Amino acid sequence: MKEYTYNIIDDVYNWMISRKKNIEVRILKEKSQAIQIGDIVTFNNQDVIGKYIKTKIINKTIVNNISELLNKFDVERMMPGHSNEELIELMNKIYGEELTKKQIVAFEFEYLSSDNEDKL
Repeated sequence: MKEYTYNIIDDVYNWMISRKKNIEVRILKEKSQAIQIGDIVTFNNQDVIGKYIKTKIINKTIVNNISELLNKFDVERMMPGHSNEELIELMNKIYGEELTKKQIVAFEFEYLSSDNEDKL
């Protein structure tokens, strides 16, 4: 088991902390390729210093494009309260041309802990 970190925006942090989001989607790069089932991933809130969520990867799925991603998973698990079109738009905004050139990885995770609990 290895440990990794990713930065996330405040909206994503809130979806994760409320347990509405349980899939994180990334472009398949060196780090995302290395992450395996059972590994620990800490998501740091890049908008609010000190806020984080620690998760355990329970499944890893690699797809060739967004259409394949949306056929396999419900958008509610990746971007709660949003449509497929909004997810596509956001991913295009974040990744641009890279999105059409690289594979996509979906990490299904279980919540382990967060900064909220450490303050208790």
